[in-house]
Amino acid sequence: MEEASAERLLRFLSDAPAGVQSMSPDIPELVQTSLNLGIVKTTPQAVTAVFSIRSSVTAEKVGLVSRLRQWAETAGGIVMTEGNYPAWEYRPDSPLRRLCEEVFREQYGYAPKLEAIHAGLECGILCGKVPDLDCISLGPDLLEIHTYRERMKISSVQRVWAFLLEVLRRSR
Repeated sequence: MEEASAERLLRFLSDAPAGVQSMSPDIPELVQTSLNLGIVKTTPQAVTAVFSIRSSVTAEKVGLVSRLRQWAETAGGIVMTEGNYPAWEYRPDSPLRRLCEEVFREQYGYAPKLEAIHAGLECGILCGKVPDLDCISLGPDLLEIHTYRERMKISSVQRVWAFLLEVLRRSR
């Protein structure tokens, strides 16, 4: 690599945005928008830098891609996007979430633990295709997710099934 190209690459890698970019105003301690550099690959013809960009707010994700594009163009590069997971924006008023909380309390005798995570989920894809879709994510107890030891508690599948049937019955 020519010295000028190496300098541009190093400047790009050191100056490009990375990590947490914003926090959720609605949910304490929840990352809203972030990115990380996951892969840098060099060939005799080019250098490829692969970033993972995540956000629960579409406008922030688009803005971050735009910032990254500006950094890359300044360094003489280009940005291509692929594998986009649409944002799944938080809905403060969710009738489905209220119904699920009610059913959970009745079935288990205590309030559910509601959590938000900073990750791509299928809910984002569905909400991207069906405007104003009210959805939640739920599932059985999974252990050591995304490892070769990933497993699921069968008894939790049975509990989730009973819960889901009751939610669907009341949703008619």
